[in-house]
Amino acid sequence: MSKSFTLPLMAALPVLLASCGNDLDRYSRTTYSSYEQCLIANRVLIDRGLNNPCVYRTGGGYYGPYMLIAGGTTRYVGYDRLGKLSGSGLTYDSKRGSYGSFKAPVSRGGFTSGSRSGSFGG
Repeated sequence: MSKSFTLPLMAALPVLLASCGNDLDRYSRTTYSSYEQCLIANRVLIDRGLNNPCVYRTGGGYYGPYMLIAGGTTRYVGYDRLGKLSGSGLTYDSKRGSYGSFKAPVSRGGFTSGSRSGSFGG
């Protein structure tokens, strides 16, 4: 008599491997010629609570915040006072027209799972 069994984990392996990747690979950011241009372009985000949306780019110019658009929600992540990624970010829900915040702890592999928190308002 032979026994057979299935390994449900094998079916989930691609998802598990994808979650181990660097989440920053999905984010993009804009470059600006000057710090002032970066601040002007991101004024709404600053007004809504995103701290330090601009950081000096090696070789000249400035990077704006990291940005990810997914399913009608845009996530923005700025920088801390040392120029490293911030541990929190700002979300914009285009369906509701509202802003919120999310916790985006940074690990060696990039962002880890964060949860949406904070208040929403238009």
